[in-house]
Amino acid sequence: MTTSFRRIFFTGVLIGLGGVSAARAQFAAYGMVNGERLKAVDCTDQQNICASNDGTVRPYGGTLGGYYDFRTYGPVTLGADARATFLNSNKSAFTYQGGPDFARHFSVLGGARATFKTPFKVLRPYVEIAAGLGRTDATTPPMLPALNLVYQNFTQVQGFAGLDIALFDNVDLRAVELGAGEMFGSGSHTIQTIGVGLVFHPTREK
Repeated sequence: MTTSFRRIFFTGVLIGLGGVSAARAQFAAYGMVNGERLKAVDCTDQQNICASNDGTVRPYGGTLGGYYDFRTYGPVTLGADARATFLNSNKSAFTYQGGPDFARHFSVLGGARATFKTPFKVLRPYVEIAAGLGRTDATTPPMLPALNLVYQNFTQVQGFAGLDIALFDNVDLRAVELGAGEMFGSGSHTIQTIGVGLVFHPTREK
């Protein structure tokens, strides 16, 4: 095999592999319902009587997001994910007072994800690491006398692990997603999340 032929051969192989990876690229959108534990909130009540005696706020709500899988290496597919989460609770941890949407936590995150093939084609476990903006009034007491809510911005970093199960060609059940991370800003607050939902995509890779 001559040098020129080898170059042409290997160039063709690389182009072919690139085409296979590109053909496997896939976009999907998803929606979830979520629950969260936001920790390390100080109780500011003078008698130390607060709605949560362990400094944990437990908001719930939903997440909307989408991902794009763009490269496959053997059983692993790499992609990018972006999501927005909207959570609220009637109780916080800094006071005994409460009310509708008294404690809120909004976040916008983006990051990298990896999906893994399994012997069972309907099962697709994945992991993800994401970072972005977290905004909440759950960590700061409201301003008196009108009890105006005080929002603060945080840098939020969170890791996720979950399992999608194929229901139809274009719909997956997100059976579970577990998340853990941290918010950094005026203070540091640990986050733990759980969610379930549905994933919608044009076609499912076989």
